[in-house]
Amino acid sequence: MHQVYLNRKWVEETEAFIPLNDGGFLRGDGIFESLLVEEGKVFRLGEHLDRLLSGLNHIRITSRESKDELIDLIREFIRRNRLIDAVIRIIITRGIYESLPWEEAGSNSIYITSASRPALPDIPAKIVFLDETRYPIIRRHPAIKSLNYLGNILAKIDANDAGAFEPVLYNSDGYITEGGVRNIFFVKGGTLLTPPVSLGILPGTMRGAVLDVAEQQGISSKEILISHTEVDTMDEAFLTSTSVKILPVTWDGWQGKTGVTNRLAEALNMFITKTRE
Repeated sequence: MHQVYLNRKWVEETEAFIPLNDGGFLRGDGIFESLLVEEGKVFRLGEHLDRLLSGLNHIRITSRESKDELIDLIREFIRRNRLIDAVIRIIITRGIYESLPWEEAGSNSIYITSASRPALPDIPAKIVFLDETRYPIIRRHPAIKSLNYLGNILAKIDANDAGAFEPVLYNSDGYITEGGVRNIFFVKGGTLLTPPVSLGILPGTMRGAVLDVAEQQGISSKEILISHTEVDTMDEAFLTSTSVKILPVTWDGWQGKTGVTNRLAEALNMFITKTRE
């Protein structure tokens, strides 16, 4: 039977429930991380947990568990469920509200679950560019993985309606920010381009890995402002995330090449294999 970790207890998944007065359920009041598991090991576990704890500190939630204790919990989760290839999600919320709407009991809640990696779409996957001012997307500095994804979900619905796999958003100044749940990269003239984190985008773990791999491969990269009006001038484009790693994309009226993308994808797979914990 598959076990999950709910508020410091190991329970069977079929018996798991979230309290109705948990802050994450009621208000989206919490942080999460998604962890890639391959061959029973986690990619950049320490980096994920550093970002989790930093995000908690930013929204003034105190974690009862230290980084080392969280590492032990993740490894125990993998052991108990004999995970080989999966995505683990760790969620920490402000805790159980004592009274509505805002009072909490003073101790955070923690939940650890997992799922199989999602099936990939046909490659290249279709994306659509959307104006993020149409959606309730909150950008904080530094960016955090908040449980509040309403804007992203609405953008995803509109992307689905347009026959696309992922929405890629641009801000009020017309600059590309990120996908609905993934980071975006372009290649132009052999140089790797991606929006800067100063725009409030999430510094994805896989995004950082791609930049590291590009440096190792001698591929120049720039974090640079990219107008949504210039995307058709790009040579290649791809999304990155924990679940898809590198995913080549296309959009209406544009069909890119994949030379640099494929080179990075191959090198990234080798990099992940060598650095899993």
